Amino acid sequence: MPALGIATVYRHLAGLLAGGALREVALPGEPSRYELAGKGHHHHFRCRGCAAVFELAHCPGNFERLAPPGFLVEEHELYLMGLCARCQGEL
Repeated sequence: MPALGIATVYRHLAGLLAGGALREVALPGEPSRYELAGKGHHHHFRCRGCAAVFELAHCPGNFERLAPPGFLVEEHELYLMGLCARCQGEL
């Protein structure tokens, strides 16, 4: 939509985030991405070949065992990097 200004897009994104309809997905070195909220806790895989991001269905959990003794883990973020099935086939 050529008449749609970028400020309008960001204003609506901010409203959807504030209203809980969207959730920000922040991957290191990447611009923010957004996904629908309410999917529950999950992580992501980023393909180094095509830059696609895929949702991972499970969380390995139990990160408390990795923290130093006496530390409390309150939350975590995990993302995997590598090659998706399609990009592996192109090697």
